[in-house]
Amino acid sequence: MAEVFINSNDPINTKIFYRGQIVDADNAVNVAVYDITQDVSISPAVSIEDPIYTYTAEKDETNIGSYSAFLTSAVTDRNKKLKLVWNYEIDGDNRQHVTYANVVTPYCNFAEAIEDLNIGTDPSDPNYKTYHELKMAEKYARKIIEDFTGQEFYLYEDQEIAYGVDSDILPLPYKINAIHKVYADDLLLTDNLENINNWGYEPIISETGFGIRLNRANLLDNTVYVANGMVPPTINDLYAGQAFREGIRYRVVGKFGWDFVPDEVEQACIQLMGHYFGKDRMWADRYLKNVSTFDWDFEYSDEAFRGTGCAYADKLLSNYVLSSALLI
Repeated sequence: MAEVFINSNDPINTKIFYRGQIVDADNAVNVAVYDITQDVSISPAVSIEDPIYTYTAEKDETNIGSYSAFLTSAVTDRNKKLKLVWNYEIDGDNRQHVTYANVVTPYCNFAEAIEDLNIGTDPSDPNYKTYHELKMAEKYARKIIEDFTGQEFYLYEDQEIAYGVDSDILPLPYKINAIHKVYADDLLLTDNLENINNWGYEPIISETGFGIRLNRANLLDNTVYVANGMVPPTINDLYAGQAFREGIRYRVVGKFGWDFVPDEVEQACIQLMGHYFGKDRMWADRYLKNVSTFDWDFEYSDEAFRGTGCAYADKLLSNYVLSSALLI
């Protein structure tokens, strides 16, 4: 799937196929862009009917049937999933095809990567890399980092399921940035978007961000209600003094991830981009076990295939692997 960087005007490219051939359209190619990102905080999901932007695609004059839609910052303003509908005419017949693209957050600044890796910016430089090559290297590094750490280092809307452990703290599998809604066995407890609280408790994000806990400063439990001559709400009967009861299924809807890419993650990304451009990547990607000649031989350590393939990157990312970072 195509990718464009957040807040960029990167192009999305396509080719027109007709009767088994790549061909030019008879006239202009128009593109309608739809935002099909699923917003879990809205139920039921809002139907997507109108495009958020329309373009006239630019023709690649050197390649037959190749067109590009250069997105604007209004379209790439956040991480999202896009649907592009390309409309054109061939042999007097109105036709269309659909492609998809993700707006993503890169894990490093290209200017810093070029500086650190001594990449040339002049096409005559032997170390020169095109913008497309840099994007492919960053994507390679980003996917490895996400697979190794088990998390994404940007903000996204999502919901996570967790089970209570008779505690005022509810561990979550991923870092949460903002709490929208909390449900207990599909019963709405709080909705910060609509300022609804059916619970009497105020959940806040834990200190590490990998869970939610009670704000005890404003705690209203059964004792407070009874002391003031009021009848406690029946929902409190679910908790018996502990907010997150054992065996209760909690669904937390909110914004997850990171406000910005941590420095260690950025440095690991640059290191892995260097590996992508390295001459020995072809061997490593094929799980080469041993190479030998009359004069020398080498063998990859098994660790190369348990981590990112780069010992320095593994060290930089060690505190971000979820199995070691999931502390409340």
